[in-house]
Amino acid sequence: MQQFARAFLATALAACLLSAAAGSGAIAAAGRAPADVQATYDRQPLLLDRAFARLQPAAAPGAQLYFIGFAGYGGEAVFKREVLAVRQQFDERFGTRGKSLVLINHSSTLAEIPLASVANLDRALRHVGGVIDRNRDTLFLFLTSHGEKGVLTVDMARFGLRQLTPEGLKTMLDRSGIKNRVIVVSACHSGSFIPALAGPTTLVIAAARADRTSFGCEDRRRWTYFGDAFFNRALREETSFTRAFERARRLITLWEGAEKLTPSLPQIAGGEELPTSDWTNDQGAGGSAMPLARPERVR
Repeated sequence: MQQFARAFLATALAACLLSAAAGSGAIAAAGRAPADVQATYDRQPLLLDRAFARLQPAAAPGAQLYFIGFAGYGGEAVFKREVLAVRQQFDERFGTRGKSLVLINHSSTLAEIPLASVANLDRALRHVGGVIDRNRDTLFLFLTSHGEKGVLTVDMARFGLRQLTPEGLKTMLDRSGIKNRVIVVSACHSGSFIPALAGPTTLVIAAARADRTSFGCEDRRRWTYFGDAFFNRALREETSFTRAFERARRLITLWEGAEKLTPSLPQIAGGEELPTSDWTNDQGAGGSAMPLARPERVR
């Protein structure tokens, strides 16, 4: 991992994309047929409608959480694994079962799960905006992929998908009518999304400062570094997103220091006027200290 991480640091996003290309070649060598692009596009309305049919207005009293996960880069399975794991975690721990959906770019999910495309994300946000109680409820939007400054990579081989920008995402969110938002962007340079998105009712958490790379995009990993620290470690101990962020930031600092990596410097901003709830309450010391465990890989 140390050799990979240093190579990644030297070449940033390009190294990850080369690794992904190698992974895609291995899939092809194993005999998996290339995706039928037109048939996949034609299937999107049906897949979205099926996902939307499972979303229901919250029946329980009090503030509710809705979840959308977006795995943008189809060449590496780590993003797919991360989104699916976080959705399960939120369904079980934060009550989003029946209020969650995922959009994924990966060859293994094309028949069952809608593509993580800008158009599908726009439609999903508009649908959730029509279901959610806009004054009471909160959307948790998790975006994981590669990234450059001002861009979250949206890619599925041969599909020619449009990239996601901070301004484009803000336009879609505003159009949806969803007022209360928690947005986690796990990608290199993801701090560049904060200026356009953060506000009193929008909490934005980014895996790296705008001028820094994040780590852990290797295909065989279960989690990226940030996803592991924030979701897999901190949010299993905390219910507050802000407290979990502080715990995750400390853990990432330890991991990166142990690997002698240039610090990614995760960022957080906004959310001062989000409805009061367990997940927005930042008071208190939180749970017990987390040990310096190494980031998880697929075994």
